[in-house]
Amino acid sequence: MALPEKHLCPPGEERRRDQGEFYVRRSRWLARSVLCVLILYGCPAYGCQYNVREVGFIDVGIESYRLVVSVPEATSADEAAKLKDALDVATVDTNIRCEIVPAGTDANLPVLSNGEGLLISPDGQSKRLSFRAGGRSLAETVPAALEAAICSTTCLQILEKAAGRYGVVLLIEGPQPDGNAAARAEVAAAITQIGAQLEYLPKPIAKGPEMVVLDHASLAREEVLLWALGLEPRDINEPQAAVFYGRGRWIGPLFKGETLAAGYLVRVLSVIGADCECGLDHRWLQGTMLPARWDARLQQIVAEGLGFDPESPMVKMEMVSIVRRGMGGLASSVAPLGYQEIEVGAATSADDAEPNDGVAASLISTVAPLPAMVESVPPSARSSLGTLAVCLGGMVIVVALASAAVLVRARAS
Repeated sequence: MALPEKHLCPPGEERRRDQGEFYVRRSRWLARSVLCVLILYGCPAYGCQYNVREVGFIDVGIESYRLVVSVPEATSADEAAKLKDALDVATVDTNIRCEIVPAGTDANLPVLSNGEGLLISPDGQSKRLSFRAGGRSLAETVPAALEAAICSTTCLQILEKAAGRYGVVLLIEGPQPDGNAAARAEVAAAITQIGAQLEYLPKPIAKGPEMVVLDHASLAREEVLLWALGLEPRDINEPQAAVFYGRGRWIGPLFKGETLAAGYLVRVLSVIGADCECGLDHRWLQGTMLPARWDARLQQIVAEGLGFDPESPMVKMEMVSIVRRGMGGLASSVAPLGYQEIEVGAATSADDAEPNDGVAASLISTVAPLPAMVESVPPSARSSLGTLAVCLGGMVIVVALASAAVLVRARAS
């Protein structure tokens, strides 16, 4: 009777063969384990959990406007307390913080008449607001005047559309109908181009950007909105456009003249859909928020659209950490979670300050259009991929050496 093949082999040869198979299996297991570790390590390098738009829905704590209200020196403590309470109620859900200052007591403030207020932007410029008493107390007139100033029709449109969509392009029309028509066409072309790329973004966004038009006849009632953009109604001699996203954040420059073109608008709009760690500076990437009321209704729209609440403590903590890294970390001169002194006298009108213009040239020239951003890996990921490539090469060498040692040992046995 024929014996099985293994019984025909000498005992030593059979043992060496079994050991060789064992070491080969172990080397394969080691190689597969290393590959799995590398894959798991490499996944985070391809993108952040959030995009720029999502991070734009949080308030990092340094973006508040200040409303300084001047009251007569003879104002009693009781009257001042009533005014403060009324202002606190009026500014709930807004990014405005109020201060009451007796007239003439603060040398850093410009001279304010009794009942006047000074609205100060995080960018440094300021605007006088008049609170005409008309026989009524300041506790009655100031909150009403403030509400009228920040809750304009156009501002509400921007906030509502930004809450549920990719972003908003505000078109401020000039006095010439032909110029306005051409500007509308450029904005519409940019919106169409962005809308065609939504599904290819790092995180797809359901609804594309939308245009909000402020017609020339309505400029006077949008005085505060224009001031926040560094404009006054008399400055609008041609169409101008601004891009908003997230919590009413203005990103990029004012587009006018030759820059009010679809190509330039697309470059800025593209940033909104990019990875939140795309390598751009969060100091301007966050953008200055409009002075406005962001209430529970708008927050609910955002939470339903995103699938999570950006104001959730854990989510907000993670997003703030991203913003801090994008601002240079703790060593940066900007303190995202702390108090920031603003020099009130530095700019007292829209003519003295032009927020966002400092980054206009670099933004338009350096930000890639959306198709290029979709097809390429974010800059922050490139450095991670470089590190990953080095690690992968090293691990391949280690696996090769280990496999060779296993085979040599198997043959020696």
